[in-house]
Amino acid sequence: MTDSLVLGDVIQVHGVAGSVTITLSRPVYRVEPFPPSRSWPGVEQARAQPSRLLLARYEVVPFTGRESLQRELADWMQGPAGSMSVRLVHGPGGQGKTRLAAFLAGEHANGERGWQVWQAREALPSSAVPSRLSMPAGAARVLVVVDYADRWAFTHLQALLSDLRTLAVRMPGGPTVRVLLLARSAGWWWQGLQEWLDADLDLPAEQVPLQPLGGEVDRYELFTAARDRFAAALEVAGCQAIDPPARLGDVRFAQVLSVHMAALAAVDAHHRGTTAPVDPERISAYLLRRERAHWQAWHSRHDDPLPTPPPTMGRAVWAATLTGPLPHLTGIAVLERAQIATLPENAAQVLADHQRCYPADDPATVLEPLYPDRLGEDFLALSIPGNTAAGCDTSAVDAWAGTALLPLLTPASGEEQPPPWTRAALTVLIETARRWPHVASRQLYPLLTAHPEHMLYAGSAALAALADLPDIDLALLEAVEALLPPGRHIDLDLGIAALSTRLTDHRLTATTDPARKAALHLNHANRLGNAGQHQPALEAGQRALKLYGELAESNRDAYLPNLAMSLSNHAVGLAAVGRRAEAVPISEQAVELRRELAELNRDAYLPDLAMSLSNHAVRLAEVGRRAEAVPVSEQAIELHGELAEHNRDTYLSNLATSLSNHAALLAEVGRVAEAVPIAEQAVELHGELAEHKRDAYLPDLAMSLSNHANRLAEVGRIAEAVPISEQAVELRRELAELNRDAYLPDLAASLNNHAVQLAEVGRVAEAVPISEQAIELYGELAELNRDAYLPNLATSLSNYANRLAEVGRIAEAVPVSEQAVELRRELAELNRDAYLPDLTMSLSNHAVRLAEVGRRAEAVPVSEQAVELYGELAELNRDAYLPNLAGSLNNHAALLAEVGRIAEAVPVSEQAVDLYGELAEHNPDAYLPNYVRSLAVQGRTLSQAQRHGEAVVPLVEALAIGLELPEYARDLVGAAAEVLHEVYRAGPQEVSETFETLTGQPLPDWIKE
Repeated sequence: MTDSLVLGDVIQVHGVAGSVTITLSRPVYRVEPFPPSRSWPGVEQARAQPSRLLLARYEVVPFTGRESLQRELADWMQGPAGSMSVRLVHGPGGQGKTRLAAFLAGEHANGERGWQVWQAREALPSSAVPSRLSMPAGAARVLVVVDYADRWAFTHLQALLSDLRTLAVRMPGGPTVRVLLLARSAGWWWQGLQEWLDADLDLPAEQVPLQPLGGEVDRYELFTAARDRFAAALEVAGCQAIDPPARLGDVRFAQVLSVHMAALAAVDAHHRGTTAPVDPERISAYLLRRERAHWQAWHSRHDDPLPTPPPTMGRAVWAATLTGPLPHLTGIAVLERAQIATLPENAAQVLADHQRCYPADDPATVLEPLYPDRLGEDFLALSIPGNTAAGCDTSAVDAWAGTALLPLLTPASGEEQPPPWTRAALTVLIETARRWPHVASRQLYPLLTAHPEHMLYAGSAALAALADLPDIDLALLEAVEALLPPGRHIDLDLGIAALSTRLTDHRLTATTDPARKAALHLNHANRLGNAGQHQPALEAGQRALKLYGELAESNRDAYLPNLAMSLSNHAVGLAAVGRRAEAVPISEQAVELRRELAELNRDAYLPDLAMSLSNHAVRLAEVGRRAEAVPVSEQAIELHGELAEHNRDTYLSNLATSLSNHAALLAEVGRVAEAVPIAEQAVELHGELAEHKRDAYLPDLAMSLSNHANRLAEVGRIAEAVPISEQAVELRRELAELNRDAYLPDLAASLNNHAVQLAEVGRVAEAVPISEQAIELYGELAELNRDAYLPNLATSLSNYANRLAEVGRIAEAVPVSEQAVELRRELAELNRDAYLPDLTMSLSNHAVRLAEVGRRAEAVPVSEQAVELYGELAELNRDAYLPNLAGSLNNHAALLAEVGRIAEAVPVSEQAVDLYGELAEHNPDAYLPNYVRSLAVQGRTLSQAQRHGEAVVPLVEALAIGLELPEYARDLVGAAAEVLHEVYRAGPQEVSETFETLTGQPLPDWIKE
């Protein structure tokens, strides 16, 4: 149980002056044509291996029923042309999702409707060839089917959807794209994906549950239809007399697959003259016995026998069901680890024979699982000893299956991590354990008891599913919990939050001790906060604070440290949901208590004091008390530095975060030159930490990179800032894909900053869509929590207006700029110290926007107010606001001249030149372009005042300095030359004489022309 250290990210606000193919950098998925319905297996094969008739690819039993769902999907397919949308169909295994997709594909593929239908598959973990996604020229309508969507790595699914979106946008004519996702559940993964699709890709996405049988689908009619079709495929006569199982109306037959399996088993049993099984478990056992009989018959025949003995084949099928398809060499390793075949040549033979029995869809893979999934899961369960259900089939039990799981999933000698199929195996095992108690008690739970660390490699989805098992021993969940990282883990945070919820609820009911309850609430708040669930985290933290407050009243010495910790964390929680003003006094109280504790025992409480100081500096800055924040932040750095000297491994992370926050704070108070090396040091330290522990420290590294890019831009090192800013965006996209709730605000901030920096180096066309995306994300966040994200939304609106103006979309920029001003007025009324600088910036920018659309009379008072407010701010903190004051003066001078108030414009322009000259003298990289721009404005203003000779002086200086400007700012030289040309036309003789006096050379002809 630890404190939360704030990561302070600062948004930079900058003032105005035929066929498409994507190649992925890593093989995350593959897309191929959706396979058409295949012809049924021959009668001989179907009789030998009847389970093959259940495969959706054969469509032995036509898709029937679900008329309302069919209509809904047909309407979705025929939605607006040239659009893309996503639909999820979810339901338990065996409900008919794959058959529904096959039906939809068959209805729309080619033909008159002209749809191309694809299927997307996740690439194999060891695949070395990058995937390629291409859309043939002329593809007007495309349906993409994604099965097992809930088992895909979240980032891989997002990569597929992003690429489809890109292709759809880039293709001439704008094809219509529909993506059909199939999954067993619509849990956290779908909620995150749906939000991401809406915010990042602006795509509609809805989910449809595939309901259990009933209502539209009559089970008895379904059984009869399936019975007749299976009888035809097996060429079995007299099946009309076969009645459905007596308990077909039971809940255990609520899935389509259960009814189909019952019909298939009944027909096969009729053909063989045996009694048909009548309950789902016995039906599975019957069909699996037929599989084994097939292996035995093939192995025993004289013509082309199958070399692999049936027991060995059964073990290969068992392993394949767990691991899923794998490359050949990996398949060899599976068989060797599970002791199915100890020699590579033997393993190769087993794989070849298995592939003959169960041909893979992808010929480059081996170990195709036994399908349908539910039958494969039943095969696992019936092979494992320990099934105590009444009347269970013991003939399928293999003692080997009781011991094979541990070596299959245990790292080999010299390996630090479990094998690459661990994630898939645990997912299948957890799903199987839901229906088969002995699989849970005999396999899953003992495996995880011996190796709870395996869940660290299973991913958030598997961890959440494990926590959701109703009969799991909570001691096992506690063993897993004990191995989880105490802080953040980008791949596991959501699963950890689910686990924490299950365990915390249990532990709270098992204790009456208020101290224990307080500790549980505090730890749970931290876990929820790491997962981005800020409001529940705040509520849990508040309960902890209340309990610790009561305990400290009774026994101050014992509970003062806990109270201080809960105060510190509660302040962080309040700030996370936008209640920043409330957070400051609570944070201050935490600092005071920890000072008191550190005075009593420095060694014990110095780390806590350093943490609270660092957090409190951020809290102060958030409410505009930046000058007070600086010395607090400096003290935090000193203490963290002292701690890191004595114990680098433990305290380096805190030092790096404090440095990054302090650099941002220095920049806010105008000490930008001091900020750069500190920000750079933070990046170096966070880079070192992330290199050794990426999952824990990648968010910190992304934060430091984003802040460092801002610092570089502030001192004029724009060209260096852009690639660093770009890297921050990439990392935060990755983080937001893994945990959208936790990292979406950071991604929005980085997008906002990156757009500003791209514009500063002249890449304005690239900057506009990035700035627009930042607005969309902040708009979404502000809808969920207005207090927390309204300032960020206002900032992104202000910047977006600037970007629109830079690409000539002036009319669109004005209302956006006006909205930014309105929001910042609202914020400044609530907290003038915190938001006056932002309001002043927006007023200055908005005046420029108004002038650009010809509304100059309206612009003047707005600009005048900006100048007044910047003057007020510069009096309070000259270093921080002198650049803004100079920029607003320069803009105001130009505006006054445009409305004919020339006499007023000249002194304002002179003041702007003086201020920019002072700034450029101290930091030419940052301010020389602005100085040149102000000289050009001064030259034009003087000329408009009929002082043409005087106007030459600043313009000649601008041309001379122009040679020192960086490449991206060279257009300012041309602008100054154009002004000089205008001045010459107004007073040619005076200008020529003054130019020659200043330079000793005649005025160039290119100025006169």
